[in-house]
Amino acid sequence: MGLSTLGLAALAGLLLGQADAAGPYESIGFVEIPAEVELGAMSAVAVDAHDQIYILHRGDLPILKFDSNGKYVKGWGQGLFKVPHGLRVGPDGAIWTTDNGNHVLRKFSPEGELLATIGREGKAAGGADGFRAPDDLVFDSKGQIYVADSGNGRIAKLDPSGKFLSQWGKKGKAPGEFATAHGLAIDKADRIYVADRGNQRVQVFEASGAHLADWSGFGNPFGLIVIGEELLASEGDKHLIVHFDRDGKITSKWGTPELLKLPHLMAVNSQGVLFVAEVNGKRIQKFRRK
Repeated sequence: MGLSTLGLAALAGLLLGQADAAGPYESIGFVEIPAEVELGAMSAVAVDAHDQIYILHRGDLPILKFDSNGKYVKGWGQGLFKVPHGLRVGPDGAIWTTDNGNHVLRKFSPEGELLATIGREGKAAGGADGFRAPDDLVFDSKGQIYVADSGNGRIAKLDPSGKFLSQWGKKGKAPGEFATAHGLAIDKADRIYVADRGNQRVQVFEASGAHLADWSGFGNPFGLIVIGEELLASEGDKHLIVHFDRDGKITSKWGTPELLKLPHLMAVNSQGVLFVAEVNGKRIQKFRRK
């Protein structure tokens, strides 16, 4: 069966390095935010093992919780954050955040109880003492934590309790160095993917910190997520989602400034629905595979 005219156009656009506005996903709407929530810039979204949705934004009640059907449950975190940035669900179901402005990680119960603060509140630090503008974090198969510590130009590795273990990287442009270690992703083999925003590349590392590869040629990565055998990167400057295969080859680029209003950090649920936090849109858009 031959390709349709639309399919040929999409293929031609990909070969020419252009984006297919439609891409492999289609929009199925937005997470409905309650009217009483004063929204700020939308930074991150996360989904737990029960498909409950968590949102981090820079307005009143910075952490918002929704059930698996998208119904609002509750919000918390008022007065805690200076610059809310990263949001993840830990292996035990705890909710982890990064506060870029206060230089700390925070761990909450799914009900909103503050369980731990890691780093020095309001004080930038380095080494084992803390962080400087941390942006994102991920967990490996052992529950160890990797932090994109953007201000220090490094990846910090912590044990499951948050104790410092090791680090790699510094500010720079060489392999293993970072302009801004902004977003993270991890695959089932515990390979770490770093959105090196500013150096216009994704860097790939082993869990030990050994550098494996640089993937570039698409623009500036903001957020990253592994879905199956693919890595997806949000390109906030160009309002795109870029797909890579496991070898770093770009297989698809899609989006427009109208469809994606500065896409940032992302999440996926058990049904394969992709959630994209849009900074300028102040919204979480939902997409599904066609």
